[in-house]
Amino acid sequence: MTELSPYRQFAEMMQHGDSKWIPEILKLMVDDEQARLLVSLPGTAREMAEKLDREPDAVDADLKDLFRKGLAFKKEKEGNTLWRAPGRLIQFHDATLVWPEAPAELLDLWRDYMDEEYPSFAREMARRSPQRHTRVIPVGKSLDPGKVQVLAPENLKKLVESARRFAVTDCTCRLSMRKCDSPVEVCLQVDRGADYAIERGTGRELTKTEAMGVIQASEEAGLVHVAMNKAELGYFICNCCGCCCLSFSLLTTAGLRRCESSRYRPTIDDDLCTACGACQDRCWFGAIAIGDEDVAVMNEEKCLGCGQCAVGCPEEAIVMVEVVGADFIPQ
Repeated sequence: MTELSPYRQFAEMMQHGDSKWIPEILKLMVDDEQARLLVSLPGTAREMAEKLDREPDAVDADLKDLFRKGLAFKKEKEGNTLWRAPGRLIQFHDATLVWPEAPAELLDLWRDYMDEEYPSFAREMARRSPQRHTRVIPVGKSLDPGKVQVLAPENLKKLVESARRFAVTDCTCRLSMRKCDSPVEVCLQVDRGADYAIERGTGRELTKTEAMGVIQASEEAGLVHVAMNKAELGYFICNCCGCCCLSFSLLTTAGLRRCESSRYRPTIDDDLCTACGACQDRCWFGAIAIGDEDVAVMNEEKCLGCGQCAVGCPEEAIVMVEVVGADFIPQ
């Protein structure tokens, strides 16, 4: 039986052994010795040196290089640094695309992968694990606190206030896909996520006031807030578009929903609606449109409850209402 190359072994580790593009992406980033080191992880630098019969200093230098490239992650344990490879494909995608020295060719390779291979891979992953790991957080201005129950996990201001540290990085999806002119430097890394981005040099540190500024600018640009699908804040607040986002684009092109919706949906006041089309223009998902009777009509199956239609309505004819209870958000 022919032994797999380290590049093909890495694709197997990403649960995508038949991928054409993953080995090519890795080849662009590392040499053969670094690739062998990567697929031999986890371990300390000394353990890897013994395993691969290499000098410890050379292995340590390679691990630090892999860390900057987004290919190795570290954890301090009992006075030692334990290194590991990416645990899943999305981690590989997000970490490597913001590598500060990334050549343009890397962005192109990731775009080719997302166009050609990711849709079928994502469908298979959804079959194996139907849980949705991210969730839409509605634009705060779209919710009327007097009419709906706004929980702490849905209040971005409170979430920001509760965090220890922030950094902002480029949006990995827009870096590679480049299908719109939406702002790029809008992906907020939180607490441990911020620590990682700042240490790698892939993000710049923000104050809480500056982090709120990124959120507000993203709302004005029509972007959708996405966080981890749990009651705690987690490691990031993404601000996503519908054409480049690896989750949202699958929804609009393949009907595959990998991001959970918010607890809210828009209701439309037909008497106030003037059929101006602003809501239709702001919706990334084709969930709202001007109907035959010259009023906006919503398609609930397509709606993610982001609130962009409500904040963009000049007649204030759209109001977000609760459609599911508080236990919808995993604890």
